[in-house]
Amino acid sequence: MLPMRVAGQTPCLTAGNAQLERFFADEVWPKVGATECQKCHKQAGDAGDTRLVLQDPHRLPESDRAAAMRRNRDAFIRVALQKTNNGPLLLVKVRGGLDHGGDAVFAEGSTGYRILEDFVRQATSPGVAVPGPSLTDSNAPPFFEGVAMLDNRRLLRRATLSLAGRLPTESELAAVAHGGLDAVPRVLDDVMREDAFYDRLREGFNDIFLTLGIDGNADSTVLSYEHFEKTRLWYQHHDFSHIADEKERQQAKYKLANDYRSALLGEPMRVDRAHCP
Repeated sequence: MLPMRVAGQTPCLTAGNAQLERFFADEVWPKVGATECQKCHKQAGDAGDTRLVLQDPHRLPESDRAAAMRRNRDAFIRVALQKTNNGPLLLVKVRGGLDHGGDAVFAEGSTGYRILEDFVRQATSPGVAVPGPSLTDSNAPPFFEGVAMLDNRRLLRRATLSLAGRLPTESELAAVAHGGLDAVPRVLDDVMREDAFYDRLREGFNDIFLTLGIDGNADSTVLSYEHFEKTRLWYQHHDFSHIADEKERQQAKYKLANDYRSALLGEPMRVDRAHCP
């Protein structure tokens, strides 16, 4: 249970409030606190002088994040326990009442408002379980109702184009025609062993790493001089004396340098297939 409070005392969670702690971490903070309240309710923010001042755990060292989340949770609890003539202070404020500087943040009945309602209910009635379905519409139709699904043949076509950049083969189409949807994963297992799939995989990872978009010469912009000062220009000392034509020899030097720089930028995406199943 939440301990009785005295003036100036910050409410804290005991072992009996594990449900409230999880609810704050899973629902209140990511869907309400971090996305809406923290915009103003932070130090040096528009609402930095109110009773609800929050910290962004992601801006702190990892060792300090858990403590920041506890402080944020306790700040929400303090406001949730405050009563007004129109109901809990936390809910009145998010509706835009009591001259809330942020105006109305959530309308009654919205997902964010219902999350805060459940939080207030748990904070003021510790130990009382709040049913999860309160955040969902029990009368809502099935999620995929009315969605037209691709037939198996078109699904396979889209998958092979996306994963390997090619149309499905006749044998793959026949396997899916015979085995139905259950045959699609087996076909794709083979597709994902093809060289084209690894090329596609590298493209996807470069969308994250963006190393292929680095400007300048990779051996100068990527490699640390401290660790590579003895080897960074190795290609300049490579022996091309076997190429008699001077122009051809110079072009070979350029190609070696360019290939080396391209390899440096592409290395993070080079999946070691020897360790893949």
